[in-house]
Amino acid sequence: MSKSFEENTKDFYDELNGECDPKRLLYIAEKGIFLKEPLFKYDKIKDNEYVVDISVISDQFFLINNNKQYNRLKYFFKEDRYIYDKYRHLTPSCNDYFSLIIINKYFIEKLLYEKDENFLNEVISTRENYLLEDFIKINENNIEDILRKILIESGKDINILNYCLDKVKRNNSKIKSIEGYRVPMHYCFETLKYYSDELCIKNHLYLKCEDKYAEEFINVCFTDEFIRNFYHFNIEFQEKFSKKYNIDFKEIGEKFEVIDINKINTNENETNENETNENETNENEYINDIQGQLIKIIDPQYKGKLSYIESYELNPGDINFDFINKYLRNYKKIDRILKDPNYILNIDIVINNYTDCLIIKLCYLASLIHNKYSKFIIQVLIFYDEYWHSISYRDDKIVFGNYSGGRYKYKFYIRKIFKILMNTPHKLFNSYFYC
Repeated sequence: MSKSFEENTKDFYDELNGECDPKRLLYIAEKGIFLKEPLFKYDKIKDNEYVVDISVISDQFFLINNNKQYNRLKYFFKEDRYIYDKYRHLTPSCNDYFSLIIINKYFIEKLLYEKDENFLNEVISTRENYLLEDFIKINENNIEDILRKILIESGKDINILNYCLDKVKRNNSKIKSIEGYRVPMHYCFETLKYYSDELCIKNHLYLKCEDKYAEEFINVCFTDEFIRNFYHFNIEFQEKFSKKYNIDFKEIGEKFEVIDINKINTNENETNENETNENETNENEYINDIQGQLIKIIDPQYKGKLSYIESYELNPGDINFDFINKYLRNYKKIDRILKDPNYILNIDIVINNYTDCLIIKLCYLASLIHNKYSKFIIQVLIFYDEYWHSISYRDDKIVFGNYSGGRYKYKFYIRKIFKILMNTPHKLFNSYFYC
């Protein structure tokens, strides 16, 4: 009979604090463990390449400290399907490993010289855009929402969990829900029991079933939202948690009862309304001034001219033909733009709208490509143009794809801009654009 996650966890930490054989640690981790914090604190193993494997298997954060670990990460990317099929029984999110990387100087430096465009695109894609997102610029008056966001993104680290608990106690507040749970579902049951009531408001609902261990687990870990809809979610819970916590959610789903522990001489409709209000998550609008921050760091051409965040709306008719006639109809000036990225940063021109910014930015990107600048920098700079306008960086070209992606409805206008850039007197410059 195989050992439980908790038994494996004890074996893992005994080995980690003892001989600390990386192969032995990986062998134990592949059976399923609760890894409560990142391994960079453990000097004996922090630089070993198997840190990547163990962390991904255990859904824990990790650092890339050396070339072996970086190449191990690239191996996971290359063999993504194989990795997912091998480890999904331990953690269904095992192919979401880019979100686990703790960004440090070494990792950024490796990305600056990375040539694999597919790998770079995955690092900074919409789905894995943790590298660029600003999770701090938020409604700072609502501490519960800030802590909830931290717990969702980083609650798998016990140190961060303790930090959030300290803030909850200091502010005399409670969190309503962590994506339907009362505690990040990354720890052994004893740890979950300790933190759930400390972090979250108490439930109104209580699920009863024949398996008393499962009953306690569900009521400790799940909010009213999940308890109320347990019948619809039990298959999902089975996939996520049955092996970890040795619970047959499918069997429970066939026979259970949900009771309202607060329902005493109260009108049922009023109670249901209270339940909904109590567990309703207040989703604030997160204002991420990501592109603005990038400008300050590596995109100075718009500084002091126009807020890049003002709008991603391109208004037909906004094309500044003064700039086009002065700079994009003159071979020598185009040649200077192409050969010297700094040239276009210092031109004397009034920028009145986002369309001007986009045209100048596309010229700037062509210059970066021509001068063989870091593919990573180019991918970062073009990230939101791809998101909004389907403008991407592929095979050392700036490409407009007239497909279903992108949020901007006037695709003909983007195409018009590209046609201008593809038909200047400078054939080499033109070759960096495609639509």
